[in-house]
Amino acid sequence: MRNNRNSRHKKKYSHKKHLLPGSNRPAKKNIVADQRFRKTAWQVFNFAIVGGLATATHTGLFIFMMETHFAKALQANFIAFSVAFLISFLGQYHWTFRNSGDSHWAKKMAKFMVVALIGLGLNTSAVYIIVDQLLLSYNYAALFMSTVVPATTFIINKKWAFT
Repeated sequence: MRNNRNSRHKKKYSHKKHLLPGSNRPAKKNIVADQRFRKTAWQVFNFAIVGGLATATHTGLFIFMMETHFAKALQANFIAFSVAFLISFLGQYHWTFRNSGDSHWAKKMAKFMVVALIGLGLNTSAVYIIVDQLLLSYNYAALFMSTVVPATTFIINKKWAFT
């Protein structure tokens, strides 16, 4: 009878690794928080990959058009931005934020464009303030552009554009 009782005890408490210390309750909040953290970490990683690809496309296409005299600087920048925007939206929509929200893709694309314009505004403001007003090196603007702006646009995209 003792063996039978111990085997029931083992079965009943076989999930102990998921219990809070000193408790018989599962640590659901910790599990859920861990799952959210992992999902967000993967989204940040994917966001950076897609953003890097879009940035490389924008820069490469711009340089190509300038070198081949396909377009003047502003035209080349607009064309390159447009192609990079499409690559970025498609990557973020289908890969980074793929399981989010019920709204139509066109609504998400419009919101994504607003976020992209916010990012452009932040970049432009940073360059103007840091380089033109404070007379600091453009490296400080580049640091702002490569840290604060992507973090800001990620949060806005996650919390608003792709919901």
